[in-house]
Amino acid sequence: MTTPDWVKNAIFYQIYPDAFARSVPPQQQWLLDVPLEDWNSPPTFQGYKGGNLWGVIDKLDYLQNLGVTALYFTPIFRSASNHRYHTHDYYQIEPLLGGNEAFDKLLKEAHQRGLKIVLDGVFNHAK
Repeated sequence: MTTPDWVKNAIFYQIYPDAFARSVPPQQQWLLDVPLEDWNSPPTFQGYKGGNLWGVIDKLDYLQNLGVTALYFTPIFRSASNHRYHTHDYYQIEPLLGGNEAFDKLLKEAHQRGLKIVLDGVFNHAK
């Protein structure tokens, strides 16, 4: 296997979406009704902070200004856990993160800025 050329000089920024940034677009106002932990409190095993891919989209210019050229996401697929390593469906982005709609928008916005996206699929956790 050959390493893609873009990886050799990429500057990666790893994102755990639940705790990175939160934004709620008009079409997903139901996210405001989800019970969340206080943003500034220490994380727990079962609680959610409410960060999502919409929040990441809002921070893309900031990340690019840091010199970042690639974003590495911890698992974002549908899951019953806040860390999302217990994936239920590899074809669906977790609704709490904005779902497939937010992911499609993230890809479009990132690629317009020349940013690469890498997903942690945790396929070794699948049965």
